[in-house]
Amino acid sequence: MVDYEDTACRIEWDQLPGAVRAGIAGRLGSAVVRVEGQRGGFSHGMAARLWLNDGSRAFVKAIRGEDELARMYRREADAAGRLPEVAPAARCRFGVEVAGWFVAGFEDVEGTRPRLAEPGELADVLRTVGQLAELLTPSPLPDVPTIEAELATAFAGWRGFAESGAPADLDEWSARNLDRLAELETGWSVSAPGETLLHADLSPGNMVRRANGEVVIVDWAWACRGAAWIDLVLLAPYFEECGVDPEAIIAGHPVTEDVEPAAIDSFVCGLAGYWAVNSRRPPPPGSPHLRAHQARFARLARDWLRRRVRWA
Repeated sequence: MVDYEDTACRIEWDQLPGAVRAGIAGRLGSAVVRVEGQRGGFSHGMAARLWLNDGSRAFVKAIRGEDELARMYRREADAAGRLPEVAPAARCRFGVEVAGWFVAGFEDVEGTRPRLAEPGELADVLRTVGQLAELLTPSPLPDVPTIEAELATAFAGWRGFAESGAPADLDEWSARNLDRLAELETGWSVSAPGETLLHADLSPGNMVRRANGEVVIVDWAWACRGAAWIDLVLLAPYFEECGVDPEAIIAGHPVTEDVEPAAIDSFVCGLAGYWAVNSRRPPPPGSPHLRAHQARFARLARDWLRRRVRWA
């Protein structure tokens, strides 16, 4: 079982070069008096809540400028810095280069990771997903990639297995239905286009629930444009993980209730294939738990899809 509060091997605040720490304090306008490092997530960059001498707080991320993940940190800062004020999201206050490092400062949000097994907290999350679709259509960021472009390579996992041969450890149902999965996967992009700004990586780990029930969405690195229903379908395996049937939610939520079942089937198929492929790759540096997470969610998405399509 993956402990999502302790998934990352991050650079610590004290390990940042002095010039970088001084540059962050200068950008924030006050000395840092307390640091709370963050162990969640699947990247290795520094991430910490900072308390400042003037009484304010900030959430700051930092990564070496030449690191292969720096592009995603820059992308996140750009998207979060341009979100409209009405969106339930943490804004980026700045994204700058400091002494060879990329540093992004965000609003610090006080709260906890929502528990989807708790009906009240689940309701708060579902309300927020609806708000995202309503408030971010049409997309306020017209220059972000489309979902079709973003996932074109990623959502080809079953076809890759069908062409190169199924892995020896592939489960019996998937192996038996591999050609059908590959065919179903080809249709994922037919209904995916749209003009909603999608988060495209919704999970409880990318949400902060305040004491008053407001849910704030963080980590906008994968922001893109697509159909409004996609974010809820991407979140659905997390319902499954905690014992909540995603079918009732999908059938009754405003963003998905009128979507053709075949469109959802194809998208879930692509998602399951993506996780099935990536879970078998070597773990990336600084993220020893990522592949276990992907393997678990490959099974969850596959089992949900199996119930939907009812193949033997």
